[in-house]
Amino acid sequence: MANQDPQPEIYTTRHEFAAAAAAGTTNTVTVYTNQANNEEVRIYALAVRILDAAGTAATSDTDFAVQIQVGPNSVPSNQFDVGWLYDSIRNGGEVLAFSTPVLVLFQQPLAIKVEAKTALSAGEARTVVVDLIGELAIQKVLSGGAVQHPYNDGNPI
Repeated sequence: MANQDPQPEIYTTRHEFAAAAAAGTTNTVTVYTNQANNEEVRIYALAVRILDAAGTAATSDTDFAVQIQVGPNSVPSNQFDVGWLYDSIRNGGEVLAFSTPVLVLFQQPLAIKVEAKTALSAGEARTVVVDLIGELAIQKVLSGGAVQHPYNDGNPI
């Protein structure tokens, strides 16, 4: 439930990969947005951290791909490589900002799927932390040329 409109939100997921995990190993985590039926979540950016077994920033290169799933669909439609994003962040880079927000409506499941694109060597367990940066807002409707909050007038739509 939004306490302000819009309300800034950061949703964080953790994806564990065991040492010696094969290439193609995936880990999917569901994000619970706790939004009301008249609210929507807009995700504007994504940040990735790759941690080693000690919980510090991993120094060896391991390729991971991320896929955002909203309902039955992937948004964008294909997974994207985040190894370069992690390297730029490790070197003082920015987060990946989307050109248009990812929209999550009421009761649409939101999941983050991370895939190891290369095999991990023995003793090289990794944790991929994905931060979704967005906002929770009350849905607006256009009525008579003016933006208003939706209301129930008791009539079927």
